[in-house]
Amino acid sequence: MKKLVFLLVILFFINSFGQESSTFKEMKADEKMSDYFSDNELKDLAKIVDFFDSEIRLDKNKPKDEAYFEFNKNIIEECINEIKGFKLPLNYKLQEEVYSKIDTAFFKEIWVHRTFYKGLGMEKPILGKAYDLNLFGKYMLFLKSLKNEDVLFSNFYKIFNISNDISFATQASAFNQFEVKEFKGIKRRFFFAIYYLTINDKIHNNISR
Repeated sequence: MKKLVFLLVILFFINSFGQESSTFKEMKADEKMSDYFSDNELKDLAKIVDFFDSEIRLDKNKPKDEAYFEFNKNIIEECINEIKGFKLPLNYKLQEEVYSKIDTAFFKEIWVHRTFYKGLGMEKPILGKAYDLNLFGKYMLFLKSLKNEDVLFSNFYKIFNISNDISFATQASAFNQFEVKEFKGIKRRFFFAIYYLTINDKIHNNISR
């Protein structure tokens, strides 16, 4: 009897750890994402999106695109009404834990610490504390590859390519005009999850603009 119970417990854990998240399945089913990213990379990306989902989906019965729409709308309104002390309702400590679960090499394909230069001749390099998107990493190049498919991705890549920085105030004016349909689909949710986690990292490292 004990052996049977032990076997059932082992099978339970094997089954639990072997299960793929619904987000990963969505990404895998998306032709563009599955062609561009490996399975292991998609699993890492799914961890990022799943974390963001868990932070914003207060109503589990609500469709994800509606939850993203409401989060985006509420955040922008709060930012407009808050003169100082604005923060995102995302748990930064848990966000750092998610970072630690991403393959180190692939993480750098999404986020890197930017180098700033100070001094009279701008000769002194200083490594920024906050993570910013890697302009030449696989994530940004993926957005670039979708230039003929999605105007948002194309425009975001162009703006980031010029500024090499995310400015929430600048993007908020455009994002505030979005409707629910703008958040539909795994690629859009994937984009907004990474975008807001990047903003949250900037806020917690005191270089948000």
